[in-house]
Amino acid sequence: MTLINEGYIEREALTDEAALLPDEPRYWLREIILNADGEPWLAGRTVVPESTLCGPELALQQLGQIPLGRYLFTSSTLTRDFIEIGRDAALWGRRSRLRLSGKPLLLTELFFACVAVVLRGRKKWSGVCRRISCWRFIA
Repeated sequence: MTLINEGYIEREALTDEAALLPDEPRYWLREIILNADGEPWLAGRTVVPESTLCGPELALQQLGQIPLGRYLFTSSTLTRDFIEIGRDAALWGRRSRLRLSGKPLLLTELFFACVAVVLRGRKKWSGVCRRISCWRFIA
């Protein structure tokens, strides 16, 4: 896993994600590239309202190189409100609003396993992560 960006952002930095999360002044943003066999498989973007980051969920800020899925799917309090599927040319993505102990977060993933050869060696992954936040998703 490669951590691209992590830290607080203001609501104005959100795109259509803002409509899917509580109205708060700050959100924790985490953008990553997940690799398999040395190849990029997906770009992930997680947006967490600041109010979600209390109690056990405060650990979301300290994942470092640990994939988010490892944390989420070992939690007994994880639920999913919805999942949306989207496509942009040859790339597929999904977006889910999840809840930990009833507190929301938004996870967007862009899968590019089928085009890993094209993306190999690309240095500016943060542009890919930002791009997936602007996708039009199919409910």
